[in-house]
Amino acid sequence: MQMGELSNLKAAYGDEVIFEEVSAELPEGAVVALVGPNGAGKSTLLEMMAGVREPDGGGIRWIGKRPAATYFRQEQEKEPASRGDTAAVLEELSRWGVPERVAYNTASGGERMKLRLAAALAENSRLFLLDEPTNHLDRDSLGRLVDHIKKSGATFVIVSHDRHFIDRVAGRVWELDHGRLMVYEGNYSDYREKKEAARAAQQKHWEQQQRKIACVEEQIGQLSRWSDKAHRESTKKAGTKEYFRMKAKKKDVQIRSKRRRLEAELEKERVEKPEEEHSVEFDVPGGRKKGRRVFELKDVSKSFGGRAVPKGRLGEHLLFKGVRFTVLAGERLGLVGPNGSGKSTLFRMLLGEEPHGGEIWRTEGMTVGWLSQSVLDLPLDLTMEEYFHRGTFEAQGRLRTDLANLGFTAGQWLLPLSSLSMGERLKVKLMRFIHEGADVLLLDEPTNHLDLPSREELERTLDSFPGTLLFTSHDRYFMERLAKGLLVFEEETIRKVPMNLQEWEQRKAGDKEPKPVADGGLERLKLETELQAVLGKLSLAPPGGSEYAELDRRFRELSGQLRKLRS
Repeated sequence: MQMGELSNLKAAYGDEVIFEEVSAELPEGAVVALVGPNGAGKSTLLEMMAGVREPDGGGIRWIGKRPAATYFRQEQEKEPASRGDTAAVLEELSRWGVPERVAYNTASGGERMKLRLAAALAENSRLFLLDEPTNHLDRDSLGRLVDHIKKSGATFVIVSHDRHFIDRVAGRVWELDHGRLMVYEGNYSDYREKKEAARAAQQKHWEQQQRKIACVEEQIGQLSRWSDKAHRESTKKAGTKEYFRMKAKKKDVQIRSKRRRLEAELEKERVEKPEEEHSVEFDVPGGRKKGRRVFELKDVSKSFGGRAVPKGRLGEHLLFKGVRFTVLAGERLGLVGPNGSGKSTLFRMLLGEEPHGGEIWRTEGMTVGWLSQSVLDLPLDLTMEEYFHRGTFEAQGRLRTDLANLGFTAGQWLLPLSSLSMGERLKVKLMRFIHEGADVLLLDEPTNHLDLPSREELERTLDSFPGTLLFTSHDRYFMERLAKGLLVFEEETIRKVPMNLQEWEQRKAGDKEPKPVADGGLERLKLETELQAVLGKLSLAPPGGSEYAELDRRFRELSGQLRKLRS
């Protein structure tokens, strides 16, 4: 049974057409994943379905009465006013584990998302239009959202770049790209497999057609050469003029015939060259080695409300206490913990922007790059040209090149930042970040709002980044690829664990037969523990003495063993 039908929808901003002739059927009770590159118009399409934006062409036909719809936007600075029953919202909040005392303006990104989701999912709607609902959510909350969608029975159209999430919930995929909409049955993995197969088949048929065209053109070229020769001969030899004239005429007829047949065949069965996959390129410089340690934390504590926690006294809403660990140059650490456990707060503390108890030592001479979660903190009235203004022609040229590498068009350079999608705004922040350069990167949910090709390119770039990397991400693929160690937020403290995510989860689950890689993780844990102890003694020992020399020798030895294990 159909709920509605999109018919030849068109969206444009001024003279720039975002998409047109977008058509698709929306079955009752379906879960549709809407995917595509940043700026393709996914949020715009949801706005049209929600009735908050009129199409610039075409329309939406609903079967029977227009369904009650809940439209969940990507980002929202102010707390949403729920249209649902207050008791239902409170019940939903309790399911999500959100404390009643949490205020929206001081909540973490994950807690804000839970507050908004609780309000949205409490509404009694037949149609839910969810724009990036998985951003900021921890794994437990993501699982709760998956369960809710599967049990709901309502119709969902979900914009998401979370590959794992789409695989778990979607029954069909709408791909919006190059101004057109393609419909695929199945989840994300099915969609990618079918798309790759279709693209490979199209590429093969296009190459076959190109070979045939080249062959016919060569035949036409040969006939043309023979015709030209016959025309020349018909003017030279008196007794054979008529013979050569007829021969030239015959060749001309053959040329026209072959040309007509080729054009008719192409008109009937022309195979277009497959469009290039959407791609972006990031180039993050950095990695100048200036010391062994980047950060060192000793007995660090933090409570809610921005209050430092004096030694021996704990705040009313404690985040963590007794935190001791060292971040070494070149390490790649993923921050793991539930929403509201203090991951973003730790980043601000490392930057010196948040009061705390205990001591945080920071290395001198290193540039620290910080990418926050929010994409709402840009000067939206400025154009990219104004925002990235550079004084020299050469610097402007480099910016334009990076603009193209990030997937922007020349026309967007003159548009205000407010006209960009959330994913494009994040790319703008990344572009600024690229030009500043950094030795240490602190990335707070860097994949939020990024389309799938951008995520994959960012993964490849950060994989080769030579500096120190600390990041949070609820994208499991991203975390598994990049994190060689973890900072685990649990039981009101933070522990540094020299394992990847899979190894850590195995250990937490008490796996009786851990995979072989887990043994390496335990060995790294042993070496890392001793290394931390050596570092602590090294920081207290006076340089130049025999004790310092012995500690320094042991440090190098342990570091070398750790490097071998990590490689």
